[in-house]
Amino acid sequence: MNLRVIKKDVAYLVDEFLSDVFISMSFNEDAAKGEKMVDLANEALDLRDEILCKINHPEGERRSYYRNLMDETFGALDVLYDRLSETVKSK
Repeated sequence: MNLRVIKKDVAYLVDEFLSDVFISMSFNEDAAKGEKMVDLANEALDLRDEILCKINHPEGERRSYYRNLMDETFGALDVLYDRLSETVKSK
């Protein structure tokens, strides 16, 4: 897999999460929930920057490094999605 493709995949996944956050914010009128959602969006942007930095500076055997990095990305986004759903569900 090409590094350009990996970078595009990471950007796409984070952008999809951000669009979900902004859609959730548009249906929400609670200011406290809105602040939590903004914090989640900022965490997603930080995650993207961190993953792209790790992509640009690989350590060790490249194939397994990038595979583990994508697994880390999916895991971190799963946690962010869980936190978003908890925020939306809370009253």
